[in-house]
Amino acid sequence: MEIKRISIYNEFKCIAEDCPANCCSNSWKVPIDHETYTKYRKEKGLLGLRLRCATVRRRGIITFRTTFRGCPFWGTDHLCGMQKKYGASYMPVICTQFPRQLYHLDFFCEETLYLACPEAARLFLAAVDEDRPFTFTVTEGSVGYKVNTTNDDKEFLEALLRARDELIMMLKGGVFFDSMAILDYGQDAQNACLGGLPLPSPQDYESRERYEFTCEKIDNMLFHGFYHSKLRTISPFLYKLCRKYIRKFGSQGRRNPDAANRKLAALRKSLYEKLPDLDKLLNRYYEYYLLTDFLDIYEDYSFSKHLRFGMAKANLLWVMIALYAEDKEMIDRLEIATIMAVYERRAPQIKYVI
Repeated sequence: MEIKRISIYNEFKCIAEDCPANCCSNSWKVPIDHETYTKYRKEKGLLGLRLRCATVRRRGIITFRTTFRGCPFWGTDHLCGMQKKYGASYMPVICTQFPRQLYHLDFFCEETLYLACPEAARLFLAAVDEDRPFTFTVTEGSVGYKVNTTNDDKEFLEALLRARDELIMMLKGGVFFDSMAILDYGQDAQNACLGGLPLPSPQDYESRERYEFTCEKIDNMLFHGFYHSKLRTISPFLYKLCRKYIRKFGSQGRRNPDAANRKLAALRKSLYEKLPDLDKLLNRYYEYYLLTDFLDIYEDYSFSKHLRFGMAKANLLWVMIALYAEDKEMIDRLEIATIMAVYERRAPQIKYVI
Protein backbone atom coordinates (compact mmCIF):
# COMPACT_ATOMS: atom_id res chain seq x y z
CA MET A 1 0.00 0.00 0.00
CA GLU A 2 1.22 3.48 -0.91
CA ILE A 3 1.25 5.68 2.21
CA LYS A 4 1.43 9.47 1.84
CA ARG A 5 2.41 11.20 5.08
CA ILE A 6 2.22 14.97 5.53
CA SER A 7 5.44 16.78 6.39
CA ILE A 8 4.61 17.72 10.01
CA TYR A 9 3.31 14.23 10.86
CA ASN A 10 6.55 12.78 12.17
CA GLU A 11 7.25 15.92 14.21
CA PHE A 12 4.26 15.26 16.44
CA LYS A 13 4.72 13.98 19.97
CA CYS A 14 2.03 14.21 22.64
CA ILE A 15 3.03 16.73 25.32
CA ALA A 16 0.70 15.04 27.86
CA GLU A 17 0.38 17.00 31.11
CA ASP A 18 1.82 20.13 29.49
CA CYS A 19 -1.03 20.35 26.98
CA PRO A 20 -3.00 23.62 27.37
CA ALA A 21 -6.24 22.00 26.11
CA ASN A 22 -6.00 18.30 26.87
CA CYS A 23 -8.25 16.09 24.73
CA CYS A 24 -8.98 13.95 27.83
CA SER A 25 -10.63 16.92 29.55
CA ASN A 26 -12.99 17.41 26.63
CA SER A 27 -16.59 16.18 26.74
CA TRP A 28 -16.12 14.14 23.57
CA LYS A 29 -17.84 10.80 23.39
CA VAL A 30 -14.82 8.54 22.80
CA PRO A 31 -15.89 5.47 20.76
CA ILE A 32 -14.37 2.21 21.93
CA ASP A 33 -13.40 -0.24 19.19
CA HIS A 34 -14.76 -3.78 19.31
CA GLU A 35 -11.42 -5.46 20.09
CA THR A 36 -10.74 -3.17 23.05
CA TYR A 37 -14.30 -3.49 24.37
CA THR A 38 -14.05 -7.29 24.19
CA LYS A 39 -10.90 -7.05 26.30
CA TYR A 40 -12.76 -4.90 28.84
CA ARG A 41 -15.62 -7.41 29.02
CA LYS A 42 -13.24 -10.29 29.76
CA GLU A 43 -11.13 -8.44 32.32
CA LYS A 44 -11.48 -9.81 35.85
CA GLY A 45 -11.30 -8.25 39.27
CA LEU A 46 -11.59 -4.61 40.27
CA LEU A 47 -10.13 -3.40 36.97
CA GLY A 48 -12.75 -5.32 34.98
CA LEU A 49 -15.53 -3.91 37.16
CA ARG A 50 -14.24 -0.37 36.74
CA LEU A 51 -13.87 -0.74 32.96
CA ARG A 52 -17.39 -2.08 32.55
CA CYS A 53 -18.88 0.61 34.81
CA ALA A 54 -17.04 3.29 32.82
CA THR A 55 -18.57 2.28 29.48
CA VAL A 56 -22.01 2.86 28.02
CA ARG A 57 -23.75 1.87 24.79
CA ARG A 58 -25.87 4.50 23.03
CA ARG A 59 -27.36 4.05 19.57
CA GLY A 60 -25.12 1.07 18.96
CA ILE A 61 -21.91 2.95 19.81
CA ILE A 62 -19.88 2.08 22.90
CA THR A 63 -18.16 5.00 24.63
CA PHE A 64 -16.70 5.99 27.97
CA ARG A 65 -19.08 7.74 30.33
CA THR A 66 -17.85 11.32 30.63
CA THR A 67 -17.62 13.10 33.97
CA PHE A 68 -17.65 16.83 34.67
CA ARG A 69 -13.88 16.66 34.20
CA GLY A 70 -13.99 14.67 30.96
CA CYS A 71 -12.68 11.11 30.60
CA PRO A 72 -13.16 9.03 33.80
CA PHE A 73 -9.54 7.86 33.54
CA TRP A 74 -8.05 11.36 33.29
CA GLY A 75 -6.11 11.99 36.48
CA THR A 76 -5.50 15.15 38.52
CA ASP A 77 -1.93 15.01 37.21
CA HIS A 78 -3.39 15.54 33.69
CA LEU A 79 -2.25 12.08 32.60
CA CYS A 80 -4.19 8.99 31.54
CA GLY A 81 -4.52 6.73 34.57
CA MET A 82 -5.24 3.73 32.36
CA GLN A 83 -2.07 4.18 30.34
CA LYS A 84 0.05 4.79 33.44
CA LYS A 85 -1.13 1.67 35.23
CA TYR A 86 -1.93 -0.81 32.46
CA GLY A 87 -0.18 0.47 29.33
CA ALA A 88 -1.34 1.84 26.00
CA SER A 89 -2.73 -1.55 24.96
CA TYR A 90 -5.70 -0.94 27.26
CA MET A 91 -6.58 2.37 25.63
CA PRO A 92 -9.16 2.60 22.82
CA VAL A 93 -7.58 2.83 19.37
CA ILE A 94 -8.83 6.39 18.92
CA CYS A 95 -6.97 7.51 22.07
CA THR A 96 -3.64 6.18 20.80
CA GLN A 97 -4.33 7.47 17.29
CA PHE A 98 -5.47 11.06 17.95
CA PRO A 99 -4.60 13.59 16.50
CA ARG A 100 -3.43 11.48 13.59
CA GLN A 101 -5.89 11.40 10.70
CA LEU A 102 -5.55 8.10 8.86
CA TYR A 103 -7.41 8.20 5.57
CA HIS A 104 -7.56 4.93 3.60
CA LEU A 105 -8.78 5.51 0.03
CA ASP A 106 -8.25 1.91 -1.12
CA PHE A 107 -5.72 2.92 -3.83
CA PHE A 108 -3.49 4.73 -1.29
CA CYS A 109 -3.53 6.13 2.24
CA GLU A 110 -2.97 9.70 3.46
CA GLU A 111 -1.79 10.36 7.00
CA THR A 112 -2.12 13.88 8.40
CA LEU A 113 -2.73 15.61 11.74
CA TYR A 114 -5.99 17.04 13.06
CA LEU A 115 -5.47 20.62 14.19
CA ALA A 116 -7.88 19.90 17.07
CA CYS A 117 -4.75 19.14 19.13
CA PRO A 118 -2.78 22.18 20.43
CA GLU A 119 0.55 20.54 19.66
CA ALA A 120 -0.52 19.68 16.11
CA ALA A 121 -1.76 23.27 15.71
CA ARG A 122 1.58 24.55 17.04
CA LEU A 123 3.45 22.48 14.46
CA PHE A 124 1.17 23.87 11.76
CA LEU A 125 1.82 27.46 12.91
CA ALA A 126 5.58 26.86 13.08
CA ALA A 127 5.56 25.68 9.46
CA VAL A 128 3.54 28.76 8.47
CA ASP A 129 5.91 31.13 10.30
CA GLU A 130 8.90 29.53 8.60
CA ASP A 131 7.21 29.43 5.17
CA ARG A 132 7.64 25.68 4.96
CA PRO A 133 5.42 23.89 2.42
CA PHE A 134 3.10 21.10 3.47
CA THR A 135 4.24 18.17 1.37
CA PHE A 136 3.59 14.44 1.39
CA THR A 137 6.36 11.89 1.80
CA VAL A 138 5.47 8.69 -0.04
CA THR A 139 6.41 5.27 1.32
CA GLU A 140 5.10 1.74 0.91
CA GLY A 141 3.93 -0.59 3.64
CA SER A 142 0.96 -2.24 5.29
CA VAL A 143 -1.67 -0.41 7.34
CA GLY A 144 -3.95 -1.60 10.12
CA TYR A 145 -6.86 0.76 9.54
CA LYS A 146 -9.90 0.20 7.35
CA VAL A 147 -10.89 1.71 4.00
CA ASN A 148 -12.80 4.99 4.52
CA THR A 149 -14.69 5.11 1.24
CA THR A 150 -17.23 3.13 -0.77
CA ASN A 151 -16.08 4.70 -4.06
CA ASP A 152 -13.83 2.79 -6.45
CA ASP A 153 -13.60 5.32 -9.28
CA LYS A 154 -9.82 5.69 -9.54
CA GLU A 155 -10.04 8.10 -12.47
CA PHE A 156 -12.22 10.51 -10.45
CA LEU A 157 -9.87 10.24 -7.47
CA GLU A 158 -6.89 11.14 -9.66
CA ALA A 159 -8.84 14.12 -11.02
CA LEU A 160 -9.50 15.26 -7.44
CA LEU A 161 -5.80 15.03 -6.62
CA ARG A 162 -4.94 17.21 -9.63
CA ALA A 163 -7.65 19.70 -8.65
CA ARG A 164 -6.33 19.88 -5.09
CA ASP A 165 -2.80 20.54 -6.31
CA GLU A 166 -4.05 23.29 -8.62
CA LEU A 167 -6.14 24.93 -5.89
CA ILE A 168 -3.09 25.02 -3.63
CA MET A 169 -1.01 26.49 -6.48
CA MET A 170 -3.65 29.23 -6.81
CA LEU A 171 -3.36 30.03 -3.09
CA LYS A 172 0.42 30.18 -3.34
CA GLY A 173 0.08 32.42 -6.42
CA GLY A 174 -1.81 35.12 -4.55
CA VAL A 175 -5.44 34.01 -4.70
CA PHE A 176 -7.20 34.55 -1.37
CA PHE A 177 -8.77 31.56 0.36
CA ASP A 178 -12.22 33.18 0.07
CA SER A 179 -11.95 34.13 -3.60
CA MET A 180 -15.13 33.65 -5.59
CA ALA A 181 -12.93 32.00 -8.22
CA ILE A 182 -12.73 28.96 -5.92
CA LEU A 183 -16.49 28.82 -5.42
CA ASP A 184 -17.13 29.35 -9.14
CA TYR A 185 -14.86 26.40 -9.85
CA GLY A 186 -16.65 24.31 -7.23
CA GLN A 187 -20.05 24.96 -8.76
CA ASP A 188 -18.87 24.09 -12.27
CA ALA A 189 -17.04 20.99 -11.03
CA GLN A 190 -20.18 19.80 -9.28
CA ASN A 191 -22.26 20.38 -12.40
CA ALA A 192 -19.67 18.48 -14.45
CA CYS A 193 -19.96 15.50 -12.09
CA LEU A 194 -23.75 15.53 -12.37
CA GLY A 195 -23.53 15.70 -16.15
CA GLY A 196 -20.88 13.01 -16.48
CA LEU A 197 -18.37 15.50 -17.90
CA PRO A 198 -14.62 15.89 -17.18
CA LEU A 199 -13.75 18.17 -14.26
CA PRO A 200 -12.69 21.73 -15.14
CA SER A 201 -9.30 23.01 -14.01
CA PRO A 202 -9.34 25.40 -11.01
CA GLN A 203 -6.62 27.46 -12.69
CA ASP A 204 -9.05 28.47 -15.44
CA TYR A 205 -10.93 30.63 -12.91
CA GLU A 206 -10.17 34.21 -11.91
CA SER A 207 -12.09 36.68 -9.76
CA ARG A 208 -11.25 39.74 -7.68
CA GLU A 209 -14.46 39.30 -5.73
CA ARG A 210 -14.24 37.65 -2.31
CA TYR A 211 -16.89 35.64 -0.52
CA GLU A 212 -18.56 38.21 1.72
CA PHE A 213 -18.50 37.27 5.38
CA THR A 214 -21.05 39.32 7.33
CA CYS A 215 -22.49 39.35 10.84
CA GLU A 216 -25.59 37.74 9.38
CA LYS A 217 -23.53 34.75 8.19
CA ILE A 218 -21.72 34.54 11.53
CA ASP A 219 -25.04 34.55 13.37
CA ASN A 220 -26.31 31.75 11.16
CA MET A 221 -23.24 29.61 11.85
CA LEU A 222 -23.21 30.36 15.57
CA PHE A 223 -26.88 29.95 16.41
CA HIS A 224 -27.71 27.08 14.08
CA GLY A 225 -24.70 24.89 14.67
CA PHE A 226 -21.63 26.16 16.52
CA TYR A 227 -23.07 27.72 19.68
CA HIS A 228 -25.16 25.78 22.17
CA SER A 229 -26.13 26.38 25.79
CA LYS A 230 -24.28 23.17 26.75
CA LEU A 231 -21.08 24.72 25.40
CA ARG A 232 -20.68 26.20 28.86
CA THR A 233 -19.75 22.76 30.19
CA ILE A 234 -18.49 21.18 26.96
CA SER A 235 -16.00 23.98 26.25
CA PRO A 236 -15.98 26.93 28.70
CA PHE A 237 -13.26 28.61 26.63
CA LEU A 238 -15.38 28.70 23.46
CA TYR A 239 -18.48 29.57 25.48
CA LYS A 240 -16.86 32.77 26.75
CA LEU A 241 -15.82 33.81 23.24
CA CYS A 242 -19.30 33.14 21.87
CA ARG A 243 -20.94 35.08 24.69
CA LYS A 244 -18.57 37.95 24.02
CA TYR A 245 -19.59 37.96 20.37
CA ILE A 246 -23.28 37.94 21.33
CA ARG A 247 -22.80 40.91 23.66
CA LYS A 248 -20.90 42.88 21.01
CA PHE A 249 -22.84 42.00 17.89
CA GLY A 250 -25.96 40.00 18.71
CA SER A 251 -28.77 42.51 19.13
CA GLN A 252 -27.12 45.17 16.95
CA GLY A 253 -26.78 42.67 14.11
CA ARG A 254 -30.55 42.26 14.06
CA ARG A 255 -31.40 45.96 14.55
CA ASN A 256 -28.73 47.54 12.38
CA PRO A 257 -26.77 45.05 10.21
CA ASP A 258 -24.68 47.79 8.55
CA ALA A 259 -23.47 49.11 11.91
CA ALA A 260 -22.70 45.58 13.08
CA ASN A 261 -20.66 44.88 9.95
CA ARG A 262 -18.70 48.10 10.42
CA LYS A 263 -17.92 46.99 13.96
CA LEU A 264 -16.87 43.57 12.63
CA ALA A 265 -14.52 45.28 10.15
CA ALA A 266 -13.03 47.30 13.03
CA LEU A 267 -12.51 44.08 15.00
CA ARG A 268 -10.62 42.57 12.07
CA LYS A 269 -8.53 45.71 11.67
CA SER A 270 -7.51 45.56 15.33
CA LEU A 271 -6.45 41.95 14.85
CA TYR A 272 -4.26 42.94 11.88
CA GLU A 273 -2.36 45.26 14.23
CA LYS A 274 -1.48 42.28 16.43
CA LEU A 275 -1.22 39.73 13.60
CA PRO A 276 0.04 41.54 10.48
CA ASP A 277 0.32 38.16 8.70
CA LEU A 278 -3.33 37.28 9.29
CA ASP A 279 -4.08 36.85 5.58
CA LYS A 280 -1.10 34.53 5.20
CA LEU A 281 -2.25 32.50 8.21
CA LEU A 282 -5.79 32.12 6.86
CA ASN A 283 -4.56 31.17 3.39
CA ARG A 284 -2.29 28.48 4.84
CA TYR A 285 -5.13 27.30 7.10
CA TYR A 286 -7.32 26.85 4.03
CA GLU A 287 -4.46 25.13 2.22
CA TYR A 288 -4.14 22.67 5.10
CA TYR A 289 -7.90 22.16 5.02
CA LEU A 290 -7.65 21.17 1.36
CA LEU A 291 -4.89 18.70 2.20
CA THR A 292 -6.91 17.05 4.96
CA ASP A 293 -10.55 17.36 3.85
CA PHE A 294 -10.82 18.03 0.10
CA LEU A 295 -10.78 14.34 -0.79
CA ASP A 296 -14.04 13.90 1.15
CA ILE A 297 -15.57 14.93 -2.20
CA TYR A 298 -14.59 11.45 -3.41
CA GLU A 299 -17.43 10.10 -1.28
CA ASP A 300 -20.22 12.66 -1.74
CA TYR A 301 -19.26 14.70 -4.86
CA SER A 302 -20.21 17.94 -3.04
CA PHE A 303 -17.58 20.37 -4.34
CA SER A 304 -19.45 23.53 -3.36
CA LYS A 305 -20.26 22.34 0.16
CA HIS A 306 -16.69 21.36 1.01
CA LEU A 307 -15.03 24.42 -0.53
CA ARG A 308 -17.48 26.78 1.19
CA PHE A 309 -17.14 24.97 4.50
CA GLY A 310 -13.37 25.55 4.46
CA MET A 311 -13.94 29.26 3.83
CA ALA A 312 -16.48 29.45 6.64
CA LYS A 313 -14.08 27.70 9.01
CA ALA A 314 -11.26 30.10 8.19
CA ASN A 315 -13.48 33.14 8.59
CA LEU A 316 -14.98 32.09 11.91
CA LEU A 317 -11.49 31.21 13.15
CA TRP A 318 -10.24 34.79 12.78
CA VAL A 319 -13.35 36.01 14.61
CA MET A 320 -12.55 33.71 17.56
CA ILE A 321 -8.91 34.83 17.58
CA ALA A 322 -9.93 38.50 17.34
CA LEU A 323 -12.41 38.22 20.23
CA TYR A 324 -9.74 36.60 22.38
CA ALA A 325 -7.06 39.13 21.43
CA GLU A 326 -9.24 42.23 21.64
CA ASP A 327 -8.21 43.20 25.18
CA LYS A 328 -4.61 42.06 24.83
CA GLU A 329 -1.59 44.01 23.65
CA MET A 330 -0.26 41.01 21.77
CA ILE A 331 -1.00 37.34 21.14
CA ASP A 332 1.62 34.60 20.82
CA ARG A 333 1.80 31.39 18.83
CA LEU A 334 0.86 29.13 21.75
CA GLU A 335 -2.30 31.14 22.40
CA ILE A 336 -3.28 30.95 18.72
CA ALA A 337 -2.57 27.20 18.68
CA THR A 338 -4.81 26.69 21.71
CA ILE A 339 -7.65 28.76 20.20
CA MET A 340 -7.30 26.89 16.91
CA ALA A 341 -7.36 23.47 18.57
CA VAL A 342 -10.39 24.15 20.76
CA TYR A 343 -12.18 25.79 17.82
CA GLU A 344 -11.43 22.83 15.51
CA ARG A 345 -13.19 20.48 17.91
CA ARG A 346 -16.45 22.35 17.44
CA ALA A 347 -16.08 23.65 13.87
CA PRO A 348 -17.59 20.55 12.15
CA GLN A 349 -20.97 21.66 13.52
CA ILE A 350 -21.15 24.56 11.06
CA LYS A 351 -20.89 22.24 8.03
CA TYR A 352 -24.64 21.71 8.10
CA VAL A 353 -25.67 25.39 8.11
CA ILE A 354 -23.37 27.08 5.58
